Amino acid sequence: MSIIEDNQREFLKFPDALRKLVHDELAAGNQVLEFGHGFPAAPCGAYIKLASPVSTRERVATEELDFYDRDSNSYSGEFTDSSRHFFVLEPPNLPKQTPDMDAIRAALDAEHAIGSTLPIPIQNRSDIRRETASPASKSLFDRFVTSMEMDYDKWREGEGYDLAILEQASESDRADIERKLLQNAPFNWRDIEALAVIDSPKARAAIMNAFFHADTETRMSVHRCAPDLISAPLRIESIVRALRESEISYGLSQALDEIEEFHPPEVIQELLRGLMRRDGATACHFAAMLYFLHGLSDSSFDWEHRPFFLKFNTNNLVEREAVVRELCQSIGVAAEDYV
Repeated sequence: MSIIEDNQREFLKFPDALRKLVHDELAAGNQVLEFGHGFPAAPCGAYIKLASPVSTRERVATEELDFYDRDSNSYSGEFTDSSRHFFVLEPPNLPKQTPDMDAIRAALDAEHAIGSTLPIPIQNRSDIRRETASPASKSLFDRFVTSMEMDYDKWREGEGYDLAILEQASESDRADIERKLLQNAPFNWRDIEALAVIDSPKARAAIMNAFFHADTETRMSVHRCAPDLISAPLRIESIVRALRESEISYGLSQALDEIEEFHPPEVIQELLRGLMRRDGATACHFAAMLYFLHGLSDSSFDWEHRPFFLKFNTNNLVEREAVVRELCQSIGVAAEDYV
């Protein structure tokens, strides 16, 4: 049976426009790669991930469906409706191609073999190892560059670069790898993770530049990989900003993970404010986290209390206010400050 047939009952809950999109894509030869629950869908929804980008309609918003052109490690295009409960997702974009080091070196060898006397400008050699480097050093560099190449399995498993190579690398190896990483901007979490291991002045400067200018997902990787670089006020400000602005699939989930262990009053207050200010799906997660932080549940999204959390997933602000008041009473907070 197909993935759709295996999940037929759930598929019938999708809006008509999304189901038509899936049927059109299957008829055009596309395939369903994954049927899942969770991010970016709300707890009450689901998503379908296609094997190839959508080809049967334009990748633009219409009256029936919203479209967002993402570029995350999880998926690219995102089709949904105004409720944002159900999604049809396109696969992640192909990773950037890395230079073929063997081809570069072969070209250099050929140039020398024919007796060329023209120097290669140094600015065009940023990816080329020093001529005096040993074969073993070149091998370490090449192995690290190979580990930077992304494929579907690495993405699915959340596999980072081969950090063990950095532990073996000599000072010159680490310098070459550092240069390669710095060329990879704008950074993702894998780059931040590797730069944090290198921990040189240039690497630390690049990490902090990403912290101030990159997206929430990358910024949260700085929290995780280089916490010593961030002062407590910056950490609080960054988490509050994520709670106020970010979506679950784009850094908010990482912020919520951190809140489990780090939740000063400013963070608690932003969670409470978000119960009314954020969309219903996000409010579900905020309510679940507040329940957990106040000792009323065993995890940051305790499924035993899921029916209560799902009450927050409504666009009816009167209904939302009623359940916010109920939660505030449970945790001993004055609801008037947040409704």
